[in-house]
Amino acid sequence: MITPFPKRRRFLSPTALALVIASSQMATAQNILLDETGDETVPPSTAVQRPLPAPTERPVATLPGQEPDTTVVTIQNGQPQPAAPALPTGQQPVSQNERNQQLQAQPSQEQTQVGDFPIIGATELLKSLDELDRPLTPEEITAYGAALQSQFPMTPEMILDYRRRLDESQKAAATPPSGRFPNAITDSVHLTLNPNQVPEVLLTGPGTVSVMAFYDRTGKAWPIASYVIGRPTGFQVYAMQEGSNQLAVTPLVPHGFSNIIVSLVGESRPLVFDVRTNSLNTHYRRDFTVDGLGPNAERASPAPSAAEPRVRASNNIMMAFATGTDIPGNAQRLSTDNPAVRAWSFDGALYLQSRETVISPPASQILTAAGQIKAYRIRPTAVALISVNGVVSKVRISQ
Repeated sequence: MITPFPKRRRFLSPTALALVIASSQMATAQNILLDETGDETVPPSTAVQRPLPAPTERPVATLPGQEPDTTVVTIQNGQPQPAAPALPTGQQPVSQNERNQQLQAQPSQEQTQVGDFPIIGATELLKSLDELDRPLTPEEITAYGAALQSQFPMTPEMILDYRRRLDESQKAAATPPSGRFPNAITDSVHLTLNPNQVPEVLLTGPGTVSVMAFYDRTGKAWPIASYVIGRPTGFQVYAMQEGSNQLAVTPLVPHGFSNIIVSLVGESRPLVFDVRTNSLNTHYRRDFTVDGLGPNAERASPAPSAAEPRVRASNNIMMAFATGTDIPGNAQRLSTDNPAVRAWSFDGALYLQSRETVISPPASQILTAAGQIKAYRIRPTAVALISVNGVVSKVRISQ
């Protein structure tokens, strides 16, 4: 008996098996249609192609004639689109699909709302763009208004008010706490080198400089050898220059007190002064005439003649007329025809102040103050003779 040979089974590869399964699923998912020639065909798409709406024109902004501060911009839309230009002969029109692709490739623009909007600086923009023969767009007006707002955030009235307040604030900061500026004092005093000399007071004020100047009894400058301030953190002291007879004192604190020691050239005895702050009365300049002969007097000033009636610097009346300060209240000021000579009538005598030499009437007292200014005490007269560089001239004196 012949046994039949078993049938060989046919096995598919995994890839072919997947294709068969996919084909069976697609065949069951949709019916296969055949065309007239018997070939398979795909049913027509059910998607509806809607044409894009006709694009409108760019929104136009119009400005009514109103005040600059209340300008309102009206934005209008919905203007008809102009017809597309005719195509050249033989050129195919653009399909709807190509037109859609071109519109999708363009960046999207935000739609401008329609209505009335206040725009800052719109009227000024119109004035500056009068020569442009076209309507302004809302973006141009808004950009101009934003630039004005960023560069000029305040109105002219606000700027004037701000500057006024700033000026008042700076003025208040510069005014002393007392409410008024100090009374400036300029005077001259006499000093002795005796140990019992009462220390003179120098009044200083915050923000001001007080000058101390030293002269000998002949009126010559007496240079300063050295100086020491008791409180250097409260007062600043400077010599005006090397070999100078002047010191500049400035307070560094609103309220302070100290003393200063001054040594003059060629003099072993020091001078002592009190230094105080005072916001109401301040010495701007104070001249000190020391009862002694400085080095300049020894070199330049000749010895006084025995017949010349000189007086000592301790004579306060003569010192007052020589410096022109602290003149007695009952002294009467007289007029002269020479500005180089000043005259007063006091206590039955005539007092003259001048740098020139008075030769007539003869003086009963003579005192030389700082700067070689001299005071003469003479009898009352209507005419005096003075010598200017060896030339004698008349000086008329009247009430």
